[in-house]
Amino acid sequence: MQALIYGAGNIGRGFVGQLLYEGGFELSFIDVNKELISLLNEKREYPIKFVDNDFSSEIIIKNIRGIDGSPENSGEVFDAVSKADIMATAVGVNILKFIMKPLAEGIQKRFADQNYAPLNIILCENMIGAGKYMREGILGHIEEKFKGLYREKIGVAEASVGRMVPVQTAEMKGGNPLRIVTEYYKMLYVDKNALRGAIPEIEGIAAHSPFEYFIERKLYIHNMAHAVCAYLGQLAGYEYIWQAIENRYIREVAAGAMRFSGMALERIYGEFDFAYIDEVIKRLANRALGDTAKRVGADIRRKLSPTDRLSGVYKICAENNLPVGYICLVMAAAANFKGEEPSGRELEEILKEAGSYGLIASRPGDLALVKKFDSAIKSGAGVKELYEMI
Repeated sequence: MQALIYGAGNIGRGFVGQLLYEGGFELSFIDVNKELISLLNEKREYPIKFVDNDFSSEIIIKNIRGIDGSPENSGEVFDAVSKADIMATAVGVNILKFIMKPLAEGIQKRFADQNYAPLNIILCENMIGAGKYMREGILGHIEEKFKGLYREKIGVAEASVGRMVPVQTAEMKGGNPLRIVTEYYKMLYVDKNALRGAIPEIEGIAAHSPFEYFIERKLYIHNMAHAVCAYLGQLAGYEYIWQAIENRYIREVAAGAMRFSGMALERIYGEFDFAYIDEVIKRLANRALGDTAKRVGADIRRKLSPTDRLSGVYKICAENNLPVGYICLVMAAAANFKGEEPSGRELEEILKEAGSYGLIASRPGDLALVKKFDSAIKSGAGVKELYEMI
């Protein structure tokens, strides 16, 4: 059985590749990084090292190959798609639009070659609405004569990617540029309703309906807490996420924001396991991952957008009459985050650019609170002082 993964980076190799390999599939990776593809074809295997604060272990993913995803090699990409038994993407939200046409061409070749077996494409992108976005995007490149078959035979399913894979340092690679160091967590939740044909039984992959609960739980609990540690951690002068979560006040903000977000999800979906909060806190404290505030906090415009981990949590809490003080603090901290360059911009400008200003301004008291936190941060307030302002 052939599995084709678009994206040979940290999540592609370090998570979905493991699950499909252990599920009995032979792996092929498509990527535009020619050096990486060449190395995959030379070695034909790569190691994944799992780490925790107390122990570690390693496995080898074997019998793999790489496919150059550049336009000049499009024929090989189309052929691989036409023959795949299952597919996944792990390219990053901003790259999805660039792979729609190659996927469509490969699907059309599949049908032209009279391969009508169902093909499921699992989107490992942690983007709310990724399924609809990609289904419609691919469809836009499908010829009219194949559209019926596309709708019937091709599943394009969102997934909730829970595994944390940090930036891989030279020390982590330990002399092997293909090594991925990650955590032990290995559950991938997939939108059951978007799949076609028989659902493959693969350990670690769970198909659920309604799926929206799982993608929002990941985004509004795990990703949000991750962001809390990044933005407040930087204010406290920490480099690593584990340092931030060990700070009493940052941990209290993260736990409080998760608790109210979980209560909102419970009201929306009728379920929420609050033990998940303790699990997330424990995983964020994994020193061996070496995950940095700089990496986790990057791309604040997306993370402050109306349906993402910060403003999205604000929205569901506000709509369900739950306290928003914790998340207002984190949004102000995000607006003051220093990535490659200090932001040096006004709060309102950043929120408007992210598309969230109107959402927060609709509740003047909340906007005033965010501005209060923003002013305190700019005046040099520490996390203890900010916490006491909530």
